[in-house]
Order: sequence, then structure tokens, then C-alpha cells
Amino acid sequence: MAIYATSQSLPGGKTKGPGASTQEVVIPFIVAVSTAMIDNANDEVGLAWVPKGFMPTGIVFNTTDMDSSTGLLWDVGDDGDEDRLIAAFSGQAAGTSQTLRDVGLLYKYTARTLIKAYVNTAATTGVAGTLKGVLKGIVDEDYNTTPLVAA
Repeated sequence: MAIYATSQSLPGGKTKGPGASTQEVVIPFIVAVSTAMIDNANDEVGLAWVPKGFMPTGIVFNTTDMDSSTGLLWDVGDDGDEDRLIAAFSGQAAGTSQTLRDVGLLYKYTARTLIKAYVNTAATTGVAGTLKGVLKGIVDEDYNTTPLVAA
């Protein structure tokens, strides 16, 4: 039987305790959205900045009803991946998503980065509304993937 471990799980691995460098960060956002901001696919709405070393652990994304028809879909992400955090969430009816995509979980931002909502599918009949939510994560500039080694 083989036993595998990482540099963090070996007996001499680092232990995080009080005062350690990992910090939980909670970033709220509220943005008023006009009809001009949702009438074209790929339009972008800036939500909030995340610091260097930020790794998402959760998101709550809420929209008011911004399409009196059936078209509007939102993505939430960054310039590198428009739907890194949320993909194709309906803005047609008021609603809330609390599902962070697997590709966004613990994705490490290596620089200060603007998180944006992207219009995936434009509103058919746009209505002004509000985007609001909270992005949660940890900040640890030293965190990296640790390879497995035989213990």
C-alpha cells in the first residue's frame, strides 16, 4: 500500500494558526443597471475589485427582473474567463444564484482584478434594475498547488 502526501500534509508541513497569512475576504457589490447596459451581448458591468492572491470560496449573485421578455442571461467572471464564477444565470426574472462554478473555486488571482458581470445573451425587452451580491474568498499569496509525493 502506498501513502501519498503533500508538503502541507507531511508531519513537518505548515500549520495555519492565529495571525497566519491567510485572510478571509468578503466583497459586497450593488450596481444599478440601465437598459443601455443590457442591450448587447458581451456588454460588461464592473462589480468589484479582488486583491492579488484572492481565491474565491463562494458567491451570492442577485438580479432584479431586467427583461420583460425572455432573453437576458448573465455571466460573472473576469477578463481572462467571462464565466469563471457564474455561467448563464437568468436576468429575465428576479433571482439569486449561490453556485460558484468549479473552475472558479480557489482560482488564484495573481494580480488585483476587476470582477465583472457580462451580458451572455442580451435582453429582449430590457428593464432597468439592480445587480447585487457578495463574493467570498481567502487571500494567501503563498498558496500554490502542492504536488503529491510518497510519504
